[in-house]
Amino acid sequence: MAKAKPRYCELCGREITGQGHVVRIEGAELLVCDDCYRKYGRKPGTFSIMPRREPTRITTSTPRKRMSPPRERPLITEDIVEDYAEIVSEAIRKSGLSYEELSHKVGLSVNVLRRIAHGEYTPTIEEARKLEKFFKIKLIERVEPQFEEKPRIPKDYEPTLGDIARIKVKKRKK
Repeated sequence: MAKAKPRYCELCGREITGQGHVVRIEGAELLVCDDCYRKYGRKPGTFSIMPRREPTRITTSTPRKRMSPPRERPLITEDIVEDYAEIVSEAIRKSGLSYEELSHKVGLSVNVLRRIAHGEYTPTIEEARKLEKFFKIKLIERVEPQFEEKPRIPKDYEPTLGDIARIKVKKRKK
């Protein structure tokens, strides 16, 4: 007599011990393990991960405008240089002006200027632009996006429904 082929849960991929349970999710009947049955199968009816909406009616008589596809912009990010505090404090020292005078000319508060110069506060991009413009220094650098290589999937891998669908379940009140 041949040994029975092991059965696997169609949601999480675990081997099913015992009989297993048939659950109806999104109109499909799935064979699931005891844990997935406890999570998704106890409620009667169909469980759906998609929100339900009422269909909307369009009752306008004006012709629809043809939408052009959105243009892709290159991803360019900006960041504050690491030694911003030294650069700003050196620029303030070279200017010979007090924090109060600089506050009025740059457009930042005295407290923010002091905290930036002492390295206690990292300036926002807008604040850094104001400081760059006034002191003629470089505080913002462009950061190139780093693309990570996608993990490789073994050839003998068989995905389960749980791998493909992200299932969100509301926590039950006890």
